[in-house]
Amino acid sequence: MQTRSNRVRGRGEDGKGSLGCLVSILLAGAAILIGVRVGPPYFAYKGLEGDVKTEVSRAGARFFGNEVVKQNILDVARKNEVRLKDENVKVERFAGQIHVVVEYSVPVDLFVTQHTFDFKIKASSFVGTL
Repeated sequence: MQTRSNRVRGRGEDGKGSLGCLVSILLAGAAILIGVRVGPPYFAYKGLEGDVKTEVSRAGARFFGNEVVKQNILDVARKNEVRLKDENVKVERFAGQIHVVVEYSVPVDLFVTQHTFDFKIKASSFVGTL
């Protein structure tokens, strides 16, 4: 014979459905909080990556010097709110191409721990116009 308390809880399940729902809500909340912390550096990286590739292709077509290319990339990084130093940008010319490598790190506080994300952007373009 069922008692009134067993009928209210759901036939003797002892609240397992409520516990599972609570755990799911907590995991979803943790994922959202981590996404809020990790999202901005990642989207800044993706924006910078596209802008660097555009600048390198412009540099190859317009015969820009290495220092001009480096300064243009630093300006684009500032626009994307990425803090780059002069030594984070390497510009080389080899076999009629211009190669640019941008490497930087962003520390992100994940509430319990801190993680450093290392980003690397490579771009190249032929020198000269078609």
